[in-house]
Amino acid sequence: MNARAATPVVGLVDYRAGNIQSIENAFVSLGADVIRIQDGDALADCSHLVLPGVGAFGFCADRFRASGLLALVHHWVFAEQRPLLGICVGMQLLGDNSEESPRAEGLGWVGGEIRRLVAHPGIRVPHVGWNSVEFQYAYGSFRAGDRADFYFDHSFAYHDPKQGRTLGYCSHGARFSAIVQRDNVTAVQFHPEKSQACGLRFLESFLTQ
Repeated sequence: MNARAATPVVGLVDYRAGNIQSIENAFVSLGADVIRIQDGDALADCSHLVLPGVGAFGFCADRFRASGLLALVHHWVFAEQRPLLGICVGMQLLGDNSEESPRAEGLGWVGGEIRRLVAHPGIRVPHVGWNSVEFQYAYGSFRAGDRADFYFDHSFAYHDPKQGRTLGYCSHGARFSAIVQRDNVTAVQFHPEKSQACGLRFLESFLTQ
C-alpha cells in the first residue's frame, strides 16, 4: 500500500448545526484528507466519520433528521461497522434524550440521558475552559489511568451510557462521562479541535480505530 492510499479520509457530517472549519483544520494538520458530507455520494471515499454539533440538543436533533443524512450515518455505524466520532452535541445526540430539550428524541445509539450540570459555589455553569479527563480504558496512545487536559464548553452532560462504556470521566461539580464508546462509535463532550496537543493526540488516536 502506498502512502497516499494509506491517508485517512475523514468525512464531516455537515447538517448545518455548527462551524466545522476548526475540526477540518485539526484533521488536515494530522495529514488526513477531509470531506464535508452533505449527501451519500462521498461516504464511500471515507475511512472515518465525524458527527459534530453546536447549539441546543433539540435544534441539532431536528437539523440532523431534516438533512437526509441520518439513515446514511446509521448504515455506516451499524451495517458497515465503521468508525464514528461524535463531538460535543454530536456526542449528546447519541443518547436517548436531554433535559435541555425534553420533547426532542436522541438517536439512542449509546443510550442514556443528558442532564444539566448543577452550579455550586465556585462551580460555574456553563462549564467553559480546560479540565482534566481521567481515562478508564486505553484509547489509541492514551493508557488506562492517564490524565489529560481538554477544552470544554457545555451546560449539559452524559452521566454514563446505557450501552457501551465510559472511557474517560471529568468532574465539574459532579462527575460526568467525558468520553463514551460503543464498539466502533466513540464520542467526546470536549472539543478536541480546540484542545491543542492533547486534542490532536486524541484525534490521531481516533484515526487508528
